[in-house]
Amino acid sequence: MKSSLGKYWYILLLVLVLIALAILFFARPSHDKFGKNHPIPDGLEYSLPLDSTSMAQADTLDSSTYLVIRNGVQGGVYKYDFYYGPLPAGEIYLKCFEATENIPLSADEIQERSKVAVDSTSAFSQLVSQQEFSIYEGEWEDYYAARIEVWFKNAATNQETKLLEKVYRVEGWMR
Repeated sequence: MKSSLGKYWYILLLVLVLIALAILFFARPSHDKFGKNHPIPDGLEYSLPLDSTSMAQADTLDSSTYLVIRNGVQGGVYKYDFYYGPLPAGEIYLKCFEATENIPLSADEIQERSKVAVDSTSAFSQLVSQQEFSIYEGEWEDYYAARIEVWFKNAATNQETKLLEKVYRVEGWMR
């Protein structure tokens, strides 16, 4: 009987150690202070990402460009729509930078995940719809300003051109 009781104590001890490790892992304080270290300066004009379920149009629509950023499923995850005038075939993608110090944000990941192939267009049209990307710097609800740039790479010439930039208040995705 003593040997079977000892076996249960080892199992109980193992379970307690696993619970303690899980608590330490999931309840650990975050150390990414990116947003706190880059506060939004007074007077800086920026837009807020739309709610992911909102179909409302932003107030920046004009006859040549239109960018809308929407919140995704959790903080730091976003989706974008982009409208533009006539373009040859190519790729549309984003580049993001912290707005006050020009620090690149998740550079390789954003450029790759935001990339959308487009056919040539002859009129103002929607080129990108609900394409998802993530910003990893920072934490949930720790907001800072990011300059989001829309880029185009011509399929025939491989020439890259910045089409638009707009500043948004963003937060990072906690990995």
